[in-house]
Amino acid sequence: MQESIHHLIEPKLGSKPLNIKSCARNRLAQAISLIVLSTASMTVAAQVELQTTTVGANTEEGYRIDRAQSFKYSQPLIETPKTLTIISASVMRDRGVDNLRDALRSVPGISMAAGEGGTPTGDSMTIRGFSARTDIFADGIRDIAGYSRDTYNTEGVEISKGPGSSVSGRGSVGGSVNLVKKTARSDRFTSVGYDSGSENDYRFTLDTNFRVGETSAFRINLLSTDGEVAGRDKVENAMQAIAVNFATGLDTASRFSFTAEFQDQDRLPDYGLPWVPVGLPGYESYALAPPPTSLFDNFYGNVHRDFENIRATTLTARYERDLTPNSTLRFQARQATVDRHSLTTAPRFVSSGGVYPDPILIRWDDEKPRDQENNMTVLQAAYTTAFDTANIGHELSIGAEYYDEEEIRWSETPNGTDNLVNGLPNDFLNPQPTLAYTGSYTRTGAAPNTGAGETRAIYVFDTLTLSERWEINAGGRWESYKNKTVSGSNTLHSDDSMLSWNAAAVYKLQDNATIYFGVGKSFNPAAEDLTANTRDNETDLDPEESLGFELGTKWELFDNRLLAGAALFHTVKTNARTDDPFDGGTAVTPGTNTSANTLDGEQTVNGLELSAFGQITDKLSIAAGYTYQKGEITKANGADAYLEGLELPRTPEYSLSLWLSYSMSDTLSMGIGSEYVDDRTNGTSSRGIRVAPSYQVFDAMVSWQATDQLSLQFNGSNLGDERYADLVGGGHFVPGPGRYFSLSAHYAF
Repeated sequence: MQESIHHLIEPKLGSKPLNIKSCARNRLAQAISLIVLSTASMTVAAQVELQTTTVGANTEEGYRIDRAQSFKYSQPLIETPKTLTIISASVMRDRGVDNLRDALRSVPGISMAAGEGGTPTGDSMTIRGFSARTDIFADGIRDIAGYSRDTYNTEGVEISKGPGSSVSGRGSVGGSVNLVKKTARSDRFTSVGYDSGSENDYRFTLDTNFRVGETSAFRINLLSTDGEVAGRDKVENAMQAIAVNFATGLDTASRFSFTAEFQDQDRLPDYGLPWVPVGLPGYESYALAPPPTSLFDNFYGNVHRDFENIRATTLTARYERDLTPNSTLRFQARQATVDRHSLTTAPRFVSSGGVYPDPILIRWDDEKPRDQENNMTVLQAAYTTAFDTANIGHELSIGAEYYDEEEIRWSETPNGTDNLVNGLPNDFLNPQPTLAYTGSYTRTGAAPNTGAGETRAIYVFDTLTLSERWEINAGGRWESYKNKTVSGSNTLHSDDSMLSWNAAAVYKLQDNATIYFGVGKSFNPAAEDLTANTRDNETDLDPEESLGFELGTKWELFDNRLLAGAALFHTVKTNARTDDPFDGGTAVTPGTNTSANTLDGEQTVNGLELSAFGQITDKLSIAAGYTYQKGEITKANGADAYLEGLELPRTPEYSLSLWLSYSMSDTLSMGIGSEYVDDRTNGTSSRGIRVAPSYQVFDAMVSWQATDQLSLQFNGSNLGDERYADLVGGGHFVPGPGRYFSLSAHYAF
């Protein structure tokens, strides 16, 4: 384990990883010497908390969490006037979830996206019809770097839906995701976990918390994992990580904590399969869709050329001071760096003028090298207080934030050494992923492309309690976002000042039930992901604006052990970017792309969401959701006019998730679940819109508390071995994992 930890902080020596599997296994050797469930029109997810040790170990939360981490949400969930879903650590453990993607798959209304040439592989998603790739947060701080996030150091995942720029800042039109990180506690516990699965994989975790004084403690989380991906040839992922949190002043009025987290990911990146184009011989019935599922195992990259190495370092300091019993001052600072070096082969057909050779071939020369570094410095300050004025209660939150973000990307070239590019194309039916490769990609020596963003923001939120039944929730955020993008000889600047806000009324039908109506405004500035498009005039335009409405109700049922909710929502992007039919004030030929944009488009999403989280009985618990949504481009101009009436990409009309867990005895529990996702389109290209068909998968779990300290758990996912398009991209898609089984052991003391 010492070698594994030391490897996390040593300098990066090579551009390509060694044999991932053998290295990871060596580190591990040192580290440690069904029921098929049919779904109805509405899906509910349920789960009961597994038995935990009673000898000082960390007692996990149940499936229902009463309150979000962010102090910007001053009320418990039942009084929070928006859809806010929290996936607890217990839910993730029971379902066998160990990464953010899998956690989000169980939340309806979210669709995952594949990487593209300009967007790296990693966690990328659409929420309620709008991209949320840059709307991922950790403890309330934005994290836009393109990489996959493990949950080894995560207490829970909070998903806020609907326009939320007033809470999260720029973006957040469809919603945002916040990872709640583990922190030191005042008790003492240690938990060791080991998982082994059917894909020649393993996962080792250590979570230990110990006191070092009257009010001080350390919490250390370790991870070492490696494994192949079910249903995908050659693809494998390995990661080592360590997170150390020191906290002092626990259970006192003045608290300080410092966290250092280091991650090292070595993966074989996967761009999956190409969509079938129109006119591909023998596959006419598959045009603009995935090829036959019999090909879903095929890997069209090269194991000797393709690689992905990511190193992430995050340092976070937090200070809290209770000024009075009702007032708290908070400061948080973070310095983070994500260094990504990768090369990925994008699967594209060989063709000449729309004519395809026989046999059908896949190109080797659409390789995507990426040498990129993201840096971020963040300062946050907040003051929260509660008081009464004129018989009106106030819960006030005032704060300020400063972000300094930077992205640097170097160009790379093989300098003629790539023998795959110069060789024969790959065979579509029988790819050759292990062909010898002797080339090397190095930096060209040209100045890197850079994007720099600076954010200054102030905000205020207030919850006004007018009576026993009525509450008013209102807030606003003023934000200044400046960006400078340098690409070759082009330098673009943008400077936007934006005001976002939210307002809502909550009526308590009774002590355990509320009804609410809320409105929120969000904005999308140019270069919100740090880099502007240098090919048009986007930086000259004001930010896009979105307005969201939500009417909902929430109920605490079964002796307040279960929280159920229902919501109708409507979101409209009122000034979406679209083609300008009057380039420079002069009318152009209809249908001609002017390479200039105007803020005259419109996009709308309407829908219904249902959810239920908690316990139904002492033995049966539930965590579930169903979403119906209809996303549409309702207005477009010029060369984009053909878009009007098209559905928004990656927006399934129906999606649902169900997970149930039943405690059959004090030591034995069983869980079953299902997920359904409707058809999704991949984009709005005039060359043809590809469609990913609907799919449904079934999962199961059995858990046995063998002793007070030892628990064993068996999980099966995608029991029917459903082959489906999971991550949807413009030119390709990545199949979802096939049938997978795992056995895990957890020892707590």
